[in-house]
Amino acid sequence: MAAAVIAVAALAASCERRASTPPSAPPPGAGTDANANAIAEPRTLLALPVSAYHATIAADDDDTAYLLTPTAAYRLESGGAAPQAMPLDLGAGATTTRSSFLHWSRGAIVDSPRAGGAPRRVVALAQSPQAIVVAGERIAWLQRAGDGRFSVQSLIGKSARTAYASSGSIDAIAAMDDAIFFVERPAGSDWRIGRLPFAGGAPAFTPLRKGRAPAMLVAHRDLYYYDGNGHEVRRLSPDLQHEWSLASGFVCSPIAVSAHVYCAQVEGVYELRADERPRRLVPGSIARVVTDLAATPKRLLWIVDAGADRLEVNELRL
Repeated sequence: MAAAVIAVAALAASCERRASTPPSAPPPGAGTDANANAIAEPRTLLALPVSAYHATIAADDDDTAYLLTPTAAYRLESGGAAPQAMPLDLGAGATTTRSSFLHWSRGAIVDSPRAGGAPRRVVALAQSPQAIVVAGERIAWLQRAGDGRFSVQSLIGKSARTAYASSGSIDAIAAMDDAIFFVERPAGSDWRIGRLPFAGGAPAFTPLRKGRAPAMLVAHRDLYYYDGNGHEVRRLSPDLQHEWSLASGFVCSPIAVSAHVYCAQVEGVYELRADERPRRLVPGSIARVVTDLAATPKRLLWIVDAGADRLEVNELRL
């Protein structure tokens, strides 16, 4: 996955947080290019009687994209063909690989081929994970035990191992290359970003920071996240040693990364480019909150809360 969300793509934990706290408008003086016109007209690909907070979009740099709901996956074609449903017990926290869907079903993480066919049990797991992430052939997931304790688990051979057990809570997880990344609140409200080698070893962390922890972490060559405490979009190197501010005084939740960084907020969907002001691509509305956002080099896709237990998937060609 390009945004190994990651979600990663998208994360179950971040969806829950966005459900209770919708994105707010930018603070005064945000410096956005509010008068910029969209580069093309967005179109609605799909409308479903499903809660927008129970669905995510998984997208790759090769331009394939899927809407993942608890009971089905929908391929979001770039050529205008109508999305077709593939019934699957995806639940929450599912993601995609190059050829399959990875999800929890009936006591195991399961690999279900995109092309159809019998699913394969990857590893037994008694409880559903919060989110599953992949990096190449490597698989990891965020687990919350019955007592509320969080841990990062990874697949070694055919067995699950605890890569890291948190003393507090973990709010987001992503994977890229040979490492797993996560946002942790070890105690109280302070938070940090951690890095774990897939091969095992001690974790590395950024310094602790005060305030609300980021609800999403996107891995795409570097790490990207929105720090709501300072209304700031930030980029972090994979070794956690270097960090840059991409925009300040600016709301970006949810966030997606491909050729550029993309942000959703009440005012609309924006594009961030290096050393440029945020450019609004699509105007927004407080009545139509964007709950998930995904990007490929050719298009943007996002989920809109279209009312009680209803969602829409929109597309903008880039």
